[in-house]
This record gives sequence, structure tokens and C-alpha cells, in this order.
Amino acid sequence: MSTVTDTAPPMAGILADEHPSVTAVERCLERIAQRDDVIGAWAHLDPALAVDQSRARDAEQRRSPLHGIPFGIKDIIETSSQPTGYGSELWTGWQPAQDAEVIRRLRRDGAVILGKTTTTEFATYRPTATRNPHGLQRTPGGSSSGSAAAVADGQVPLALGTQTAGSVLRPGSFCGVFTLKPTYGRWPFDGVLPVALTFDTVGAFARHPAWLGVVDESLATNGVDTPPSTVLPALRSLRVGVLRPPWADRATPAALALLDEFAENLRGVVADVRDVPVPDELDAMDLAHTLIMAVEASASLTDRVARPHVERVSEQLHRFLHDGRTATSSEIQAARQVLRNVRTFVGHAFGEVDVLVTLAAPGEAPPIESGTGDPVFNKLASIVGCPAVGLPAGRGDEGLPLGIQVIAPHHADQGLVRIATCLTDRVGLAHRFEVHQEAQP
Repeated sequence: MSTVTDTAPPMAGILADEHPSVTAVERCLERIAQRDDVIGAWAHLDPALAVDQSRARDAEQRRSPLHGIPFGIKDIIETSSQPTGYGSELWTGWQPAQDAEVIRRLRRDGAVILGKTTTTEFATYRPTATRNPHGLQRTPGGSSSGSAAAVADGQVPLALGTQTAGSVLRPGSFCGVFTLKPTYGRWPFDGVLPVALTFDTVGAFARHPAWLGVVDESLATNGVDTPPSTVLPALRSLRVGVLRPPWADRATPAALALLDEFAENLRGVVADVRDVPVPDELDAMDLAHTLIMAVEASASLTDRVARPHVERVSEQLHRFLHDGRTATSSEIQAARQVLRNVRTFVGHAFGEVDVLVTLAAPGEAPPIESGTGDPVFNKLASIVGCPAVGLPAGRGDEGLPLGIQVIAPHHADQGLVRIATCLTDRVGLAHRFEVHQEAQP
């Protein structure tokens, strides 16, 4: 029986050869050249700069397990060597003076910043032109659209995104890749576009769950101290709660069946699997989160929107910011009380179980013209700030990926990733979603 300490070699399959980083980067660039005119995952790419970084890494002594590994970076995370456009025409070509702190830590550990991946407008709602590698007429999800699509398509092994509502876990589910939304505040946010700082969190996409643990080790460490860890039991002693929320009616039958199958497969692998009903009154969570996000975004984004040619900002974003500006004090207080109720519920739940399991998205990726998908299943983890991993776990009726989400208490990130790695190998997850041929419309 595996325990949560069992993990696969984290960087196996990425680096090899006499010049491992150069080889990995060149393979990424070759795949991008073949596919990105179709997928459209990159907002900025400088192949010469990427190769130069990789040659420098190969000439050095290895600094960490991330040494020489290429990363895609969501284009709201500032990079001193590449432009940051925030997914907006207003900021196209803007060059930050310094790196975001997460980028500084990746460089410290020897990672290669391959390029900037696409994001929805200011990480909110207007979709990018990026397409899902598993179906070109389907959304990759948002707002971390390019990061999810690039990893899913094999264009880069690891990528950073951000989540305010569901912008890591949902696109990871739609694109069939592993994701980690870490504990709120565990990874630094300095130098990242703030949307709603009550929820904003940097997260990661990967093609193997163990790699997410390596990213967490890098980004949660600042050279002085590391947040204290919450220890999870061994897999055989784990108590799992399956969330049964009032918003489950927004999921497809295939997704709900997958969740039931996943829970059933856990029996005999973990100590206990039980249902955790969510009180009906917490159905207000979705609208409460949206309101607080709009209120905070109306403050954080107004100066960035107030530039020449403001007419290039989408009407959808204007309406969203207007909703935030015009929210009444009573509405804001009521919404914040709902968020407190959600946190109280989750705190009580973790008194009875060690992790919570739910869907990572309501179903398969919807058609691209319908938007980036419903984040309702992701908002609970965003509200409470707990770490959550997304696991590609099956396919829906139309053959597109479906995902499961596992949520753990604050700062149990490393244990959660180890559990995800064990479950990937032991619970029959259909976790290999490589795109072997041209995706069909």
C-alpha cells in the first residue's frame, strides 16, 4: 500500500541528454512552431532568449530540481525580460522594470522562462483566441487559458497561472492537465496583476502531479523561512469527504457519474469515504463571491483601464467594474457574511475528514463562443484559501477531459500533492491526455 510519501521522480522525462535544458527548450519551441498557429497559447515568445537562458543553465551547476526546466508564464505576471500585456490591447508591449517575486524565485532555482501565455482581459471574462487542444471549437477555460492549453498540448511541461474564482482548476480540468491552487498567500503575489486580493492566488499547471510539489517547494521558499506545513495522514489512513453541494445541478450527468465512480474507487484505498452535504444556504456562495470580486476589481483595475483608447476595453468588463462600484454597503456586508459562513462550514468539515473531493469543473469544456465556463465548483477553495489540486480523471460523453478536485487544509500543499500522485497511480485515473494528432473541430 502506498503512502502519501511515495512520489515518482519529479522531473523524469523533461531533462535528458548532454545539454538537457537546451534540448528541452528546443523541443518545446519545435512543438510550438508546429501547433501554436492552431492553439494560440502564447502572448509573447522570444525563441532566441529562451535558448540563451537554457545554454546558460546547462553551463552552470544545478541549483534545484527546476534547474533548466522551461515554464510558461501567464501574461498578468510581470517579467523584466519579456512584455506583460494583461490580456488587454491597452497594455500591449508594456515592459515591466522588474520580475514578479514568483519569477525571481523561479530564476533563483534555475528555471527557464520560455514565454508569456495568453490570459483573458485583465484576468476577468473576455475570452482569448486560445483553443482547447482536445477540441478546437472548445474553450480551454479561463482566465489562465494559454497556460492550460500550452501544457495540455505538450508545448511546455510547466506553467504558472492565477486563480481568483476558478482560473487554474477549471482550465486544467477542461484541458486534461494537473493543477495546484496553493494555500492563499503561500506563493508571493508581488508583481502580479491584482484583481481581487481577497482571493487572488498564483497557481501551476503540469503534466504530472509530482512536478507541482517541486514548484511549491520553490515558490513557497524565500530563503529565510517557509510556511509551516500541515501534515496529512498516510493514504491508507486518510478520511475523505465527498462534497454534495446545492450547485451540483449545474454539473453534467457524466461529470456527476465520474465523481461517484472516483469516490467508489477510493474505498479500500483510504480509511474512510463519506458524503459531506453542503447546507442549502451556501448556494449563495456563487453570487457573494462574484460581488466581492467585482467590488475589489473596481478598485484594483480602474487605474489600469483609465488609459487612452479606453473604448478598447470590453463592455463586459465595464459592466463588471460598474457593478462593483455601485454595490451598496448592505450588499457587501451580506456577501462577506456568506463568505464567512463558507469558511466556517469548511473548518467544521475538516474536523471530520482530512480532505474534501468535488468536481474541478461542471463538465467538459463548452463551445468557445459560449465563454470560458462556469467556475462554481472552484469558488469554495478560492473563498477559504485552502490548497486544491485538480486531477484529470476521465472523459465525458463527447470525449473531452473531465476533472476531479481535492481540497486540503491550509498549508497541507505538499501532502496534498503526494496524495494526488498516489491516487493518479492507484485509483485508475485516466490521466494521460496527450494530443497525439491534430485536434478535430
